[in-house]
Formats: sequence, C-alpha cells, structure tokens
Amino acid sequence: MVGVANRMRGLQQSVLGAMTVRCRQVGAVNLAQGLSQVPPPASVLAGGARDFADVGHSYTQPEGLPVFREAVADKLKRSSGLSVDPATQVLATVGATGALMATLTALLDEGDGVVLFEPFYSYYLSSLQVVGLRPQPVRLTGPDFAITAEPLRAAVTDRTRAMIICTPNNPTGRRLTAAELEVVAAVAQEHDLLVITDEVYDEIYFDASPHLAAATVANLAERTVTLGSLGKSFSVPGWRLGYACGPEHLVGAIRVAADSLVVCAPAPLQEFGARALNLGEDYYRELRAMYDRKRRFLAEGFTAAGLSPNEPDGAYYLFVDCSRMGVATGAEAAEVLLEHNLVGTVPGEAFHLDAPDRPYVRACFSLPDDVLAEAVDRLAIGGLVRG
Repeated sequence: MVGVANRMRGLQQSVLGAMTVRCRQVGAVNLAQGLSQVPPPASVLAGGARDFADVGHSYTQPEGLPVFREAVADKLKRSSGLSVDPATQVLATVGATGALMATLTALLDEGDGVVLFEPFYSYYLSSLQVVGLRPQPVRLTGPDFAITAEPLRAAVTDRTRAMIICTPNNPTGRRLTAAELEVVAAVAQEHDLLVITDEVYDEIYFDASPHLAAATVANLAERTVTLGSLGKSFSVPGWRLGYACGPEHLVGAIRVAADSLVVCAPAPLQEFGARALNLGEDYYRELRAMYDRKRRFLAEGFTAAGLSPNEPDGAYYLFVDCSRMGVATGAEAAEVLLEHNLVGTVPGEAFHLDAPDRPYVRACFSLPDDVLAEAVDRLAIGGLVRG
C-alpha cells in the first residue's frame, strides 16, 4: 500500500478550517476563521471588472510585476517608513503563507530551530513541520502578552536559527512596542538569527500611532524578512496575493524557492493589487474606524455574557478569557459556545504548543454587522457563567 511522507505524520486539517465546517453543520455563527467577510474596496472591484480582459494573463517573472513591487515599496515607505528597493528587495507571493513557506525553504535547513512566541498563528507550526524545522516556544502570558528578554534568551539553543514574530498579533491583536523589538533585535544579534516578521495586519490598528515595522528598529533591517498580504487590508483573502521583502541576498534566495514552489503569484491580481495599494489615507482611516466599531460591539457582547475579552491594539480578533465558564480548557469553552450558543470560536490551544494558562478562545470580528449582531444575541443565551 502506498503511504504518505513521514513529514505529514501528526499533521491534520487546521483547527480554524475544521471549526468552519462544524459551524456549517450545526448552523452556528462562524467567529472562528478569519475569513474577512467585509466588502472589498468598491473602486478596486469596479476597475478590475472593467479591465480584466486587458491585463496580462500569462506568467510573470518569479519576483512579480514591477508595478506591484513598486506599489508595495511605496506603501511600506508611506505607512511605516520602511525603505526597500522594489527591483531587488520585494517579491510577490501567493499570499503571506506562500511567502512564509518560500522563506523557510530558502533560508533554513532541516532540523534548524525556530522560536515561536505563544500564542502564535497556528499555520506557523504546520509550516515548520512540513519543512522539517523545530519549533521552540516562548510563552507570553496575558493580559499584556509582552516579549521580555529572559524567557527569550532561555529558549534559544545552539540549534536555533530564526524566530517568527507577528505584529499586530494573531490571535491577540497586540502590537509589539519599540522596546520589545529592541529585545528581539538584541537576541537576534547575539545569536545571528533570522527574524521573520508577519505584518499582514499592519493597516488595522486602533490608536493614533502608526504601524511600527520591525525592520525599522535597531539593526533588524539587515536580518529581517517582512511578510505582508493584501487579503486583510482590502478584504480579499481569496486573491492569495502577498509579498516578502528584506535584504537583497535573502530575497534573491526566497525568489528561487518561490519559483520552484509556485512559479509566480497571480498576474491579473498583481495589476489590481497595485491599484489597491495606492488607495489614499482616507480609505485606511475608514477601514480602521469600521473595525474599531466592530471590535467594541463584539467585545461588549462577550462581556455582557460574563466572559473577559481582551482589548486588541490591532488585527480583527478578540482573545477571550472563558475562565468564568468553569471550564478547564479553551477547547471545552469553544465546544460549549458552539453547542449551547451556536457561536463558533477557535480554542486557545490552537495557538500554543503547550496548554495555555487560561481557557481562551479566539473570535473574529471581520464580519458584516448583522452577523455580529446575531452572534451577540446568541451569546446572551444564559448559562455560560458558572458559580
């Protein structure tokens, strides 16, 4: 009997996707998967529909179209002050996950250790496992989930070659501070580590200070690969269009890996993605205001139900402490919410290698207002809080 590769042992469908399936089966409101179900920019959709026949429909070069790479570079400079050469330091990718896989493939060897800060986006772990890398967790604890020097240094071994950070964070929505990034920079310098920074939520934040790109802090630019995506800021995750940028010699190797893995990112969508990236600041202000309103509304719903949502700085998730439900784990809490309230969430265990210190669930608020209202109504069904 033909078998499967050893690298696939223990790998299963994402908990996020599995909960979406269960929501459909039982008729639950799906707050589990970050499907980004708010409308994309109308002008981008209208222009794409009008011009689709006239743009390129063949392969691009592996690095992507110049117009897209230039738009990425302009956007990064404008939003966070990060300067990259579009010709040599920017690569179009099949989503940020494609950028991550190409980066891991190009820059790390099987058996290398990679620091993950718990809680982390669950696809990081599966990506590491597929290419034979060793996850090395650093536990961050609520409510602030801050990175500090001592536990980070304790996690680094002679096998460690890289670390992955995410700001704003999925699942907590927290933005890393300059002081935390200084810690990351110092440890990376001490051990000559690659830093991979996932900044797909860079335009979604809720205070006045702009996004702080990791590569603009201390000496991180020389050792950092920044991953980005259009899916979050423009509500087009199905386009699967992202990018990687960093030092020329690193991006050059990632380009070769990406070519081998997927050839190139979708050519027509690069054309339309460049247009989206050139939308003015008014668009981003309205985007942030919309998400801030949705964030507050859903948080009020969880609070009214007796649970304890966090106050995210960015992204579009709540990380909800369900301790008052009297459950031991996030998995138990998610099951109660699904069966009792018909509300789907993701257990906090999906974002940890080891069990989290509290029974957390993650809830997404990138949904239409009427869907969020239905979720809040269902959360109001009594019996969640015990004691």
